[in-house]
Amino acid sequence: MSDLEQVSVLQKLYSQLNESVRATGLNQEIAVEIYAKYIEFVTQSVSTPGRLLDVGCGSGWSSYLLSQAGYQVVGIDLNAAGFECPSDDNLTLVEGSAMNLPFEDASFDIIATHQAIEHIPNPQQAIMEMIRVLKPGGTLCIVAPNLLSLGHSFRGITKYVWQNRPVKNIFWRSPDMPKHPGGNTLPEALVSLPKNVFLIISKLLAQKATFTMRKPDIKPPFHSDNDACYVCNPIDFVKFLPTQNCEIIQNGFYARPQFTTLIASGTFIAARKLK
Repeated sequence: MSDLEQVSVLQKLYSQLNESVRATGLNQEIAVEIYAKYIEFVTQSVSTPGRLLDVGCGSGWSSYLLSQAGYQVVGIDLNAAGFECPSDDNLTLVEGSAMNLPFEDASFDIIATHQAIEHIPNPQQAIMEMIRVLKPGGTLCIVAPNLLSLGHSFRGITKYVWQNRPVKNIFWRSPDMPKHPGGNTLPEALVSLPKNVFLIISKLLAQKATFTMRKPDIKPPFHSDNDACYVCNPIDFVKFLPTQNCEIIQNGFYARPQFTTLIASGTFIAARKLK
């Protein structure tokens, strides 16, 4: 099966399945814990609540929590059957694709997305769609993993590959092991580190954003981004968004030094659409 065929299968799974492809069965206490940094990043980036589009909202809990924070929220995801959060007067949930948002131009004051962009087969198109429906002067908030994180690579080599597995699977891949971006075995993790360093240097030196895609693992259940088809990282957004009439206003989680963005395991980007 080709890479494009695998991505197509993956998108069908997202639109047809729930439990094995997204977080389900949550309650408010668990949802608050899962989405705490996302909600905090959005509220710190946008001090004045307005009309907000939550792209790739999954079960809808992130959208619900944003509505509780005072925003007028529309959540969108590929499978409406997966919505399970409580209803709220400030919340509307709709089915749709991030690559073809079913909204008029300049419809929202804020566009926000959490742990979704890495699963989209054309991240550039999705970002341009988000910017299209964002009002001039509005804010785009992207919260996602940093799959080129040097800190995560070091932890993979020194910690993750040694945990909760037979000794033989530390060094050799078994057929049932998921294929995570940073590797699952020690040899894979050791190869991943210099590969990530090379990609980081290449992206920093490139004049334009170079979105790097990967072959996703299409066998559920999905966890630790084994199903990611885009090697998400902050460098791409910092280089791409200014070419799309946007100004970067925050790179990295608030109160963390700028230099930690290449080490951090998360991508936190806030940008303002220029008038």
